[in-house]
Amino acid sequence: MGTPELLALSLGLSLLLAGAAYGLVRLFEASTPDPVLRETAWAMALYLPALPIVLVGAALLLPPPTFATPIELEGPAVAPAMIEIIVQQGAAVGPIGEPLAFGVFALAGLLAVIRVIWLARRTVRLHRLIRASGEASPAIRRIVEDTAGRLGAPTPDVRIRAAGGEALIAGLLRPVLVLPASLLEAPDPQALRAVCAHELAHLKRGDHRALWIEEALLAVLAFNPILRIIRDHRSAAREEACDAAALAQAGEDVRRLYARSLLDALRASPKGDDAPALTFTSSRRILVMRRLKAILSPVPTSGIRQRLTVLGLGVAVAAVAGTSSLALAVQREAVAAPPPVSVVTASRPAPAPRAVATPTRVTPSVAPKAIVAPASNAEPAPRAAPVPVAQIQPRVITNPSWVQHPMPSYPAAALEQGLTSGQADLSCTVEADGHVSACTVVNENPVGAGYGAAAVAAAGSARLSPRSVDGAGVGGTVRFSVRFTIRAE
Repeated sequence: MGTPELLALSLGLSLLLAGAAYGLVRLFEASTPDPVLRETAWAMALYLPALPIVLVGAALLLPPPTFATPIELEGPAVAPAMIEIIVQQGAAVGPIGEPLAFGVFALAGLLAVIRVIWLARRTVRLHRLIRASGEASPAIRRIVEDTAGRLGAPTPDVRIRAAGGEALIAGLLRPVLVLPASLLEAPDPQALRAVCAHELAHLKRGDHRALWIEEALLAVLAFNPILRIIRDHRSAAREEACDAAALAQAGEDVRRLYARSLLDALRASPKGDDAPALTFTSSRRILVMRRLKAILSPVPTSGIRQRLTVLGLGVAVAAVAGTSSLALAVQREAVAAPPPVSVVTASRPAPAPRAVATPTRVTPSVAPKAIVAPASNAEPAPRAAPVPVAQIQPRVITNPSWVQHPMPSYPAAALEQGLTSGQADLSCTVEADGHVSACTVVNENPVGAGYGAAAVAAAGSARLSPRSVDGAGVGGTVRFSVRFTIRAE
C-alpha cells in the first residue's frame, strides 16, 4: 500500500477512534460525578485519535520493507508445488486509489492550514488585549499572592482590563492573570478571591500548557470534527475541577456569589472561543448548567481505586488502538531489493616446483639382509568422521506436505493495475521443525505487480510436515508457486 493511501486510511481510523472514545466517555460521565476523573477520561479520549497518525507517520519515516529480486537457481530444475489463491471479485477489498487518497490528504492539509491561521489571529488578539490592560494595584497583587500561597501555585503577573466581564489566565512560559475591572468593584471581596483561586488552580494543574497542546492537536487534526466536541467536554470538566479547588472550604454565601460572578461573566463575554486562554467561562454555554449545579451543591471526589480503574481502562483502549494502528502501518508496500553483486577474484597460479638435485649412492651388488624395524610408539592418525549427507547438501523437497499453507492477500499494486491473475515462484529454506524461512523470488509474472512480495510475506507463517532421517529432524529446500486469481461471482 502506498504512502498516500496509508495516510488517508490513518485519518479514517482516527475518525473511528474519536467517535468510539466519545461514546465510551459519555457513558462513563453519566455515572461519575467527580470532575477530576471525568476530565482525565476526556483527556485520554482527546489524545487517542492522534495515535494512528503518529504511528503511521513514524512507520513512513523508516526504510520501506524489501523483498529479494528474482534469482536464477543453480542445479537441476525441480518441479514446484502449486498453491492457488482465489479471491471472489465481490469480496475483494481494494485500495482506495491514489487520486482519492491524495484528495483526502490534501483536504486534511488545507483544513489544518486554515486552523493554524485562525489560531494565529486569535493569538494576536490575545496579545493586544494583554498590552491594552493596565497594571494591578498593590492591594490586588497581595490578594493574588495570598491566594497563590494558599493553593501552592506560582504567582503570575496581574493586570486589570477595563473592558470585558471575565477573568482569564494566558501564557505558556510567563503566565499572566487578567482581571476585569467590574470584578474589582464588587462589594464583597470573597467573590474576587474565589475567582482568583479558580484561575490559579488552572496554573497549579498546568492547564495553561495543556491548552496549547490541545490547540496544536486540533490544528493538525482539523479534519476531525469530533475532537472539538471532546475538547469542549474536557474544558467543562476542567472548569468544574478548578471550581471545586477554588471553593474547597467556602460557605454557602461565597458559593452563591461565585455562581453570580459566573453568570455575570457569561452575559458580558462574547460568544465563542475568542482567545487561546483559560477564561473564567471557558466551556460552551450549554455545558455551564452542570457547572452551576456543582458550584451550589458540591459533589464527592473519587478514591484512588476508581482513578486507577479509569487509568487501566484508558491504557487498555490505547493498547487496542495502538495495535490497530500498527496493523495499518505494516501494510506499507515493499520495494525490490537490489540484486546481489557477484565478486570474481582472479587466482594467481601456484609457482611450479623447483627441481632439486640429490646425490646418488652406489649400491652393493649383494642385496642387504632384511632388517626388522622396531615398533613405533607413535599413535595412528585419527580417522575423519563422515559428514552427514544432510549437512553436505540440503534435501530438496519435491513433494511438500503442508501443515499450514501460505495465505497471502491480493497485492494492492496488482489491483491498482487492474490485474486479475498472477503468479510468483519461491524458493525457501525448510527448518527441521517444518517452518519456512529465507524465501527468495525465483520468478514473478507479471513483474512489478507485488505478487512476489505478497507471497514472501505470507510464507513466513507457512509450515511443512517435519521430516526425519534416522530419528533426527532434517530440513531442506522447497520450491513452490503461488497463483493469484480474482474470480467473478
